[in-house]
Amino acid sequence: MFIRNCLTPIQHLTLLHPTDTVGAALQKMGSLLSLPCVDEENRFLGLVSKRSMFELLERDTFPDGDIEEFLNKPVVECVLRDVPKLTLSDWFEDTIEIITRIPFVPIVEGDKLLGIVKRSDVQRSLAVVFAQNMPCVRLILGVPEVEGVLERLFNITHRLGIDVVTCVPFDAGGNLNRRLILKVHPSPKVPALIDQLERSGFLVVEHSADRQAIS
Repeated sequence: MFIRNCLTPIQHLTLLHPTDTVGAALQKMGSLLSLPCVDEENRFLGLVSKRSMFELLERDTFPDGDIEEFLNKPVVECVLRDVPKLTLSDWFEDTIEIITRIPFVPIVEGDKLLGIVKRSDVQRSLAVVFAQNMPCVRLILGVPEVEGVLERLFNITHRLGIDVVTCVPFDAGGNLNRRLILKVHPSPKVPALIDQLERSGFLVVEHSADRQAIS
């Protein structure tokens, strides 16, 4: 998966500019919670969120509760500038840590905004990685920390003629602290797969019957 495959390009985005007023920004946002802010040359300045505008309202005092004065403030006063950015050459998985903190990941070239990766794009890509909504058998394996462990695993599946849908490693702590989520196409040879995995030093922590994978 590449960032360019998930990019919403700048020409398809609603953008804010530093001279826009808070009122105009709210109209552009509509139901959205935030938008990117760029200058006249599409240099990325940061993002503006409804929360950052509310914080401006809290921070400034407006005489006699004059909401019009607030709405006429330039939106540049609400720009969050310390926003992490990526480039097209960065790894797609770098988006995951960022998207947990802000609603989208800005993708830049130099200082110019090329587009964004949305949270929904990251979610769809992770669904592909974990083979969601595909009929499969799901196994969680405890994996010994030895060289060639994946080669050993795939030798077993190949020897049995079992098609691997996905194989995702993660840490679990304790003994055999490496885990693998292994998903394979449904096959009557799955019991033989489990037997040979256990004989080869893998710990079969859990396995499911054939179903639509939802993990």
